[in-house]
Amino acid sequence: MWSTILLILVIFILILSVIKISADLKQKRPGGFILKEGIILLIVIILLIIVDIRFVKEGKIKEESTEISEGEQPASIEEDRERRLLSRIQDFTGELNYTKKPQVRLFFRQGLEHQIKEEYSEALEIFRQALDLKLSDGERLAFFILMGNSEVHLKEYDSAINYYYQAERLGNDTDNDTVLAVVYSNLALAHQLGEELDGALENYFNLLEVLRRMGERPGEKNTLANIGFIYQMKGEVDSASVYQKKSLKIPGTDLDILAEAAQMNNLALTYRSKGKLDSALILHEQALLLFQKAGDRKDEASVLGNIGLIYQDKGDLKSALEYHSKAFEIDSTIGDFSGQAIDLINIGSVLEQGEDFTKAKEFYHRALSLLEKIDARREIEFVRGNIQRVEKKLKE
Repeated sequence: MWSTILLILVIFILILSVIKISADLKQKRPGGFILKEGIILLIVIILLIIVDIRFVKEGKIKEESTEISEGEQPASIEEDRERRLLSRIQDFTGELNYTKKPQVRLFFRQGLEHQIKEEYSEALEIFRQALDLKLSDGERLAFFILMGNSEVHLKEYDSAINYYYQAERLGNDTDNDTVLAVVYSNLALAHQLGEELDGALENYFNLLEVLRRMGERPGEKNTLANIGFIYQMKGEVDSASVYQKKSLKIPGTDLDILAEAAQMNNLALTYRSKGKLDSALILHEQALLLFQKAGDRKDEASVLGNIGLIYQDKGDLKSALEYHSKAFEIDSTIGDFSGQAIDLINIGSVLEQGEDFTKAKEFYHRALSLLEKIDARREIEFVRGNIQRVEKKLKE
């Protein structure tokens, strides 16, 4: 808009100047005077053009920033959870990597190409066709796992679980622990994605047994942590504590720093649910140092929020507010909408506990705006309940 106004202004000044110079020539004004007018006119036009270019550039910058803020919607909290679990699904190609059967190689390659393009329905159909060929047990087993993985990405968890169990049967027939480790891990994740916690727990225990046979201590450490996490989700805090402690007793490497921090954080959450606030605080602080060391800003913000909740439980509202504010600062920096919303809810909760209901309502509304942006429906209802509660308190 500004660039258009300035352009019109330049043209207007140019017309007036041409009229003025023409009038001066008719009145036979001195040549030096007219020359000075021309120079002044030229300077004015150059300045206006520079200003115009500057506004155009600023306009473009504003448009770009608008495109960024109004571009692709951030993932919802549920989508973020699914993405994390999906990232842990393992492929197993085994004998398919070196099969000498041309038709099997063709189906295998084409199916993988579709998977890479995230065309999971097409990949699944090709793998199904491959099952009609004459396959060895190893080749069939690999296709079952690939088909299960495609079904998981299509959110057809029951079908995925069925394919994995067929792979498990072949893995047991051939005593192939490497295959069984992949199968049980994928089965646990498929059950988790389908929110079947007992099924996830059963397969994590099966995985634990296989990993112990293989002497895979890092895998055993992570699986114990996962078992503890599932028990935590089930609300069985004593069992969660047992397995999280077992996980922490197994030494890790520098590469396991994030897993170690996550395990400490989960155990701290268990302690908090049992009312052991000091023990929980110590573990959260240890986890915080590890996340900071690893440069994991997202989990750093999460732990800061957890520490804030403990101080809130202790009644130290000033410290609670400080930690929630630090978490919000990090989540804002990394652009984590769901994290920001949780931080704003926590800040609102602290303010509500301190009976500053007006400010609490303000922070709940800010959180609600973000949650609506990411379509986090369960959280939206929760925050709306908070808003209604503080509005009622304001009227009292």
